[in-house]
Amino acid sequence: MGRELCRAALETEGIELAGGTVEPDAPELGADLGELCGAGRAGVVAAEAPPEGAEALIEFTTPGATVEHLAYGLPHVIGTTGLSEEQLAKVEEAARGVPVVLAPNMSVGVNLLREVVRDLSAKLEGYDAEMVETHHRNKKDAPSGTALFLAGAAAEGRGRKLEDVAVYGREGFSPRASGEIGIHALRGGAVVGEHRLVFYSEGEEVEVVHRALSRRTFADGALRAARFAANAEPGLYGMADVLGA
Repeated sequence: MGRELCRAALETEGIELAGGTVEPDAPELGADLGELCGAGRAGVVAAEAPPEGAEALIEFTTPGATVEHLAYGLPHVIGTTGLSEEQLAKVEEAARGVPVVLAPNMSVGVNLLREVVRDLSAKLEGYDAEMVETHHRNKKDAPSGTALFLAGAAAEGRGRKLEDVAVYGREGFSPRASGEIGIHALRGGAVVGEHRLVFYSEGEEVEVVHRALSRRTFADGALRAARFAANAEPGLYGMADVLGA
């Protein structure tokens, strides 16, 4: 995602790539970011910290690194998933001083779909709901943040909290309880991301699907969020705020 973000920034009018960070011992340290992402020499190198004067910092890193980078005091766009409750609390604390856009998925389509899922779930009350997500073999967290995001919308549509109704996979003797939302994670190959939320009744199935065909869709959404964050007041925002939804 870092390379995809660099390429998107270099190719997007009105966006200037000011820098990119890597770990202190990373072999890419000091390398030209344009060459790293296959866009040709850009005259901007990978460093350990963001440059002075940057207007926004986009995070697609690890939870630990994301929390550490909050200390830079820059407007933040956080696409990192898998943050713990303690780490989320630190993000909320940072948002008191700078604008922070926190979203498990930067895709415009997914964030607009959330509202559809919430309304659909409310109208299909009594239908069984199951979320199945698929990602490439190297994705570290499961289920995906997007799966939880959409399943949470389904629970919200029924006036419930996801933590009260979620069931993660099934094995052994586990008959389905009324009102539960099943969440299942598949990992394999090079799948960018697919999320399927299916509502079942005895007479029909209603399926909502989102497929990411390229990581560029996340990069473009993140740049849109960066534009928003660079001009926003301190606070914690989501992609709905960025999109005006």
